[in-house]
Amino acid sequence: MFRIVRVSLFLVIVLSIALVASMGLNVLTYVRLTDEDPIAALYFEPVSEDVFTAHLVSDDPGVSGSYEILGDQWRIDAEFIKLKPWANIIGMDARYQLVRFEGRYRDVARQNTAPFRAYDLGIGDALDIVSYLAEWNFLIDADYGSSTFTDIREDTVYRVYRTQSGIIIRSEPMPDPIGYEPTMMDQFANWISGKS
Repeated sequence: MFRIVRVSLFLVIVLSIALVASMGLNVLTYVRLTDEDPIAALYFEPVSEDVFTAHLVSDDPGVSGSYEILGDQWRIDAEFIKLKPWANIIGMDARYQLVRFEGRYRDVARQNTAPFRAYDLGIGDALDIVSYLAEWNFLIDADYGSSTFTDIREDTVYRVYRTQSGIIIRSEPMPDPIGYEPTMMDQFANWISGKS
């Protein structure tokens, strides 16, 4: 009788540990497959009607700077390498390279007739990464272009995020200064680096 109780207790403990481990793996899978990293932040200052100065900050080389944007919306493009889900789960992240930043118009007729300006971003391109990873191609699920756009609002800070499947934009109201504040470019650099 005592032996049956010990075996039963042992099985309960083993099954409890297995259940906790299974729940932990499910949480880890969710966290890894929904991982997002901020890759750029920007805000706009109006110059004239449908002309803005965009102040863009990123840790990627050659991306940060001020750009004249024409239109009532903006778009940022990236070359993107999506990894297989199991590669994400074991800790590897999708790869990207920001390649273009431009203004655009909500109205298609204006887009086709109004002035337009686009900028190349960064140094090199994601194809260099694909070439580098050629021997590891069993990790790559797909390589493609990822693009996202939204309306231009002057009182808004936009953040561009890298997800495991593309780039996305989130916006937040421009913070109000309290007393002495560093320049906006300093604030954005601090926000991106997580020092804010």
